[in-house]
Amino acid sequence: MSAQATSSALDTRTRILDLGEQFMLARGFNAFSYQHIAKELEVKPAAIHYHFPSKEDLGVAIIRRQLNRLRKWRGLPRVTELTPAQQFDALLEVYHGRVTERQQVCFFGALAAEFQTLPEAMQQELRTFTTELTEWVAGVLAAGREAGTMHFRGHPVSKASQVLTTLAGALQVARVYDARQYERIVAQLRTELLEPA
Repeated sequence: MSAQATSSALDTRTRILDLGEQFMLARGFNAFSYQHIAKELEVKPAAIHYHFPSKEDLGVAIIRRQLNRLRKWRGLPRVTELTPAQQFDALLEVYHGRVTERQQVCFFGALAAEFQTLPEAMQQELRTFTTELTEWVAGVLAAGREAGTMHFRGHPVSKASQVLTTLAGALQVARVYDARQYERIVAQLRTELLEPA
């Protein structure tokens, strides 16, 4: 295979992942098919199967890509060099982008409702993603409490789980109403965590 053909194949694979992710976050995993992706790309479904033999393969690849993005993002100097409170705000900005850009929900919100119908490999990948995100948020919260800039009672992992489910729910509420509802929920979250008791 020539370098140009390899580049074209990688580009097609990336476009399939991008579209699959968009459909997953907008509709849910069970609400789109390879036919939807093929139509958008103006190719035959067989072209999708070439890169991802099954829809499960595509779903796993999408979640793994998101996990890799999380790992890369949390390791960026522009994130690691922030104070815990600033890291928390950086996380809120990521979620805010879901509301303002495409009215999408987060991965957890998109997949949790249909979790029991997902292939086992996707379930495991989603658990890994959620665990790593929760552990990172818990670390931020613990460091913030230690520094005196974040305030909460209880275990940091429990609070991190509460924060993430609140954010996931806020994205769902914004989808039903509008971004203002999301902003109100996040403002309350910030008040509870970042303002002195």
